[in-house]
Amino acid sequence: PPHTLLELGVPQEEIDQFAPKKGAGCPNCGMTGYRGRVALYEVMPLHEELRELVLAGANSLEIKRAAMRIGVKTLRQSGLTKVGEGVTTIEEVLRVTMAD
Repeated sequence: PPHTLLELGVPQEEIDQFAPKKGAGCPNCGMTGYRGRVALYEVMPLHEELRELVLAGANSLEIKRAAMRIGVKTLRQSGLTKVGEGVTTIEEVLRVTMAD
């Protein structure tokens, strides 16, 4: 449901186009619905604000919040993008990421 997608971090403006899928499974994938691997990653360019926080000894939560404010995509958000693309499932993203 839309409220669940919002709670997971799917942006409001993407909810209508978001069509999560569920892997069906087959003998080739061991009935998991997955074949091969897809990377989830978060890339954090060291903007000036972040550099200053690091040099000041800020903790990881402060750095993460600042990074999100300037638009850095978190690991969970990266996974949700791949769910929206039909590359993986919500269940798998929830299994391998932490809430933002």
